[in-house]
Amino acid sequence: MTERFVCIHGHFYQPPRENPFTGLVENQPSANPHPNWNERINFESYGPNLAAPILDDSGAVIATVNNYEWISYDVGPTLLSWLESNAPDTYAGIIAADGQSMPNLGGHGSGMAQSYNHTILPLSNDADKRTQIRWGIADFVHRYGRRPEGMWLPETAVDTRTLELLVDEGVTFTVLSPYQVAAAESDSGQLVDVRDGSVNPRVPYLVEPVAGKQLSVFLYDGPLSQQIAFGDLLKDGRRLAQSLADSISSTDGTALAHVATDGETYGHHHRFGEMALASALDSLRKSTEVDLVNYASFLAVSPPTRRARIVEDSSWSCAHGIERWRSDCGCSTGGGKGWNQAWRGPLRAALDWLRDLAIADFSATRGRILQDPWAARDAYIEILLGRSGADFIEEYGVPGLDETGRQNGLDLLEIQHRAMLMYTSCGWFFNDISGLESIFVLRQAGRAIELIREVTGGDPEPEFLSRLATAESNQPGLTGQSIYLDAVAGYMKPWPKS
Repeated sequence: MTERFVCIHGHFYQPPRENPFTGLVENQPSANPHPNWNERINFESYGPNLAAPILDDSGAVIATVNNYEWISYDVGPTLLSWLESNAPDTYAGIIAADGQSMPNLGGHGSGMAQSYNHTILPLSNDADKRTQIRWGIADFVHRYGRRPEGMWLPETAVDTRTLELLVDEGVTFTVLSPYQVAAAESDSGQLVDVRDGSVNPRVPYLVEPVAGKQLSVFLYDGPLSQQIAFGDLLKDGRRLAQSLADSISSTDGTALAHVATDGETYGHHHRFGEMALASALDSLRKSTEVDLVNYASFLAVSPPTRRARIVEDSSWSCAHGIERWRSDCGCSTGGGKGWNQAWRGPLRAALDWLRDLAIADFSATRGRILQDPWAARDAYIEILLGRSGADFIEEYGVPGLDETGRQNGLDLLEIQHRAMLMYTSCGWFFNDISGLESIFVLRQAGRAIELIREVTGGDPEPEFLSRLATAESNQPGLTGQSIYLDAVAGYMKPWPKS
């Protein structure tokens, strides 16, 4: 075995696009010629990466590669759920690739877990952080049949508390941007300031979130990852392979060249990107210079010996830390001249108010409807994965509940589910609150309000709407309130006006 290794990571994710009132993914004209973005990206990326062709110099197909089998990858639980129902062949192939990778990689599967629905964990309260991590692990175990070794953090957003909870749940490593480390141990053993991105990404690092507990962190190669995602490295797979190998060719000792991008880069963002990836993987597998690994298999042969300290409240896609998901920080996807994202703060504040209201109702069920509400919430992923509600409430409900009490218990848990879905990160990522993704989170909030009405008899909607009125769109005359009334309220069951 060589002392030089290469790992390519793909982060595959789509938000939960189902309308929570109908359970259906609606037509999205922007995804033409496909009915919605899930269908389009499956056609362009998820499916093709299962059998990506390798061409010879004349353009003839000489082999195909299941890219998932040879890369490190995570697939969001909400995307896997959609694939399972709507693209079962793709789903089956992705799951199988994890098992198929093990014989080639020292018994370590290439799949990583992801926290459940892509919330920005540093902005979540402690209970939501924990449940998101536990649901992500439970979903992974259910689908892959093993416990995950690593977990991908949405947008690689991190704080120390999140790392502590990863350790508590048995996660051994995660992946961050090189700009998310404040200090790292040098060759001399001293912690050196590396906030300018000068950290050595060729080795893993050890962070110690809490005394006596350790977590490994990989810091991907920033420039190479950027060239893959936004440059031209995917025009030639062999060039990609050589670039990775060259990046560690002069390194002394054990070294890992590794990159991380959205998995949709391969085929969706870059047409034929899955073919370039397949060609690169084929070249790397045949190389005598490097060994192709995943993160878990690399850790098994080269555990970290250096320490690092993270940049609190940082991410890979916001130069301002995590402000993209709560303020008008300047990070967006464009928009019209003079547009701003000042709507982000009021949108999050309105959702925080609704979440806290739901928490008060939920906590009050202890000993009355649910024996231990928070234990029941952490276990509610079992219902999302197919366990019957009757069986679940028999275990977690207070003995002797009547039918109304049993249904109320399940509805209260579903309110908590929707209250987490309404923080899906895409709702803040783009340029305006009138976009599809922000409407998705508002619909989750609307479904939570509908259930709160049914269970408690109270109506939080007027106050929620009042708060949304301050979230002003860049589209003339629109606010979060008017968007909610137009795109959400019509799906809800009528409720008497107070």
